Amino acid sequence: MRGNSLSSSSQSAPAGTFAELADLWSRRGELSKSEWARLYVLVMGVLEANPVREERSSVLGGEAAVDHLRQAFFVDKVLLPATAAGADPNPELTLHALPVFYRRYLLDQLRAIQRHGETELPDGDDGRMADSKADNRFGWLGEVPADCDCLDVSGEVDSCALQDSARRFLRGEDDWVVIYLALHFCHGRERLALSKIQRVYRIPSYHYKARQLGIAPPRGGYAGLAQFADTMIGRWLTGNGIELAEDKRHVIRHAFDLLCLEAFAECGRRELTEPEMER
Repeated sequence: MRGNSLSSSSQSAPAGTFAELADLWSRRGELSKSEWARLYVLVMGVLEANPVREERSSVLGGEAAVDHLRQAFFVDKVLLPATAAGADPNPELTLHALPVFYRRYLLDQLRAIQRHGETELPDGDDGRMADSKADNRFGWLGEVPADCDCLDVSGEVDSCALQDSARRFLRGEDDWVVIYLALHFCHGRERLALSKIQRVYRIPSYHYKARQLGIAPPRGGYAGLAQFADTMIGRWLTGNGIELAEDKRHVIRHAFDLLCLEAFAECGRRELTEPEMER
């Protein structure tokens, strides 16, 4: 690869940069924390040097969502395939592959939205979970009460480990994730509507982010297990060995209780108190 650049754009990279990227990519299953940080920098550099028009689509949130889309791609297609249980990541990376992977990822997001016929939350939809009476639509996930009385699922999950995982998950996320959970998803009947949260906290692409987090399903609910598993909450659940199945709903609700406890604590730790509401 000597003499080649990272991209086909006018921006070139040092001769050894792609070799470094390819080396880190091939060893994703065993990288140290500092090596992951370096791989992230290199991947973001490639995506910055090779912008694709799909990432600025208004359907995906427009210009304001570009950084988030790139970060989501890194987590979904670079990090998770190498670190999830039973992972067997592809060690090969060709010179121009990353922009192609990224564009395919965005096209998948666009197709998923198109299949469900919505690009924005409809009027009156505050992003709550699906109707509990809908068949096979994850309505049984239900709402999480604000008092968070955890269910007794001893023997099925390690509650301490699961709560630690929830804490790590939230501390690694942006403020909007904590706000959405603490003030909306976990807050029972007194929840703030997502549209109101957007107005108060100025969260860009708020409907897209709600869908990505997993708290605003398409109209009618999720079409199947795989679709909810591809949300941030879904990935957190499965990453902790929790099966997304109806006969595991008590375990899922227990996980939600613990996630909410940590969301409330993290909201307080960051001092994300509710600003003066607009009149």
